[in-house]
Amino acid sequence: MPGTTNPFRPSFGVSPRVLAGRTDLLQDVDVALDEGPGSPLRSLLVSGARGMGKTVVLNELEEIARTRGWLVLRLPEGPDMLTELETSTVPALLAEHDATAVRRRFTGAGVSGVGSVSTEVEDRYPVHRSLTRLLERLSDVLAVHETGMMFTLDEVQDADPQVVGRFATVYQHLVRDEREVAFAAAGLPVGVDQLLRQGGTTFLRRAERVHLDLLTAEEVAEAARATVSDAGRTLADDAVAALVEIVHGYPYLLQLVGYHAWRVDPAREEVTVRHVRSTRPLVVERMGRLVHAPAVAPLPEGSAPTCAPWPWTTGPPRPGRSPSGWGCRCSSRTSTAPGSSTASSSGPPATDSSTSPCPT
Repeated sequence: MPGTTNPFRPSFGVSPRVLAGRTDLLQDVDVALDEGPGSPLRSLLVSGARGMGKTVVLNELEEIARTRGWLVLRLPEGPDMLTELETSTVPALLAEHDATAVRRRFTGAGVSGVGSVSTEVEDRYPVHRSLTRLLERLSDVLAVHETGMMFTLDEVQDADPQVVGRFATVYQHLVRDEREVAFAAAGLPVGVDQLLRQGGTTFLRRAERVHLDLLTAEEVAEAARATVSDAGRTLADDAVAALVEIVHGYPYLLQLVGYHAWRVDPAREEVTVRHVRSTRPLVVERMGRLVHAPAVAPLPEGSAPTCAPWPWTTGPPRPGRSPSGWGCRCSSRTSTAPGSSTASSSGPPATDSSTSPCPT
């Protein structure tokens, strides 16, 4: 009897059991850590639409570093990023890894049958040391073991650009001193662009920029088959074709469709095309609620595009149609004064029939 544990993981930021695509990127970064200071892929900016697997890529990069014995420092996104690093994160790592982090001071001795010595523990790393100096010391400690440290920052668009700019200055000092360090950040394209326009991030503008594209049909099919097979079931050929059609190359949809197709009849050995096609209504709803809605939420009131469901069709995503099967008919809805030339010439904005790609 096949196992009933669902192997698909449609949670944002959670690494799938079988990673689809991205192999070349991960291998390139693996090589970069071997190449030493100066390798261009040691500073990496990953961008992509929602659901493209940016956080998963960061997770995999962190795992590559950890398997080499490197320390991974996840940068907090809030305004206290530098303070937290300087007063908590880095001192804690030094206390754990530096054998000289705690030293004892001789305070007295006694003689009563058996000699005794009194000592006091003294912290060698008070919090007033600068972040740069603390990281330099941590780098020295790791160098003894021929390892380094990787900094990662997720959801760049939510981070304070000025704070990230100040961290970039600290990181630049480490790179100039040829320390064993690496940096990887991920975010929506607009967030990465805003970061690079911020003063003080000139150094990061030289980082390698990687935009995550849609998965190929072959990558989707291979990952789906492997995920189902590893969990003790099979995926029918026509079910694979239907899954590829619905997923349209989105890593998140691969996990979402697979998850719900698996749940239809978990006791059956084969996942069928009927199981896969039954997920379509739910996928449309989830994609709109979890991907499209957050994308248009920050837009000013009245400027968000109007979206309506279009009939499901096959083929690759086109302008005006999202990968989930929803088409967006976008209109500016910009208010104009009554009687203005704009209002009279263009007609009611709400009836604008022009289309543009759904924001993701």
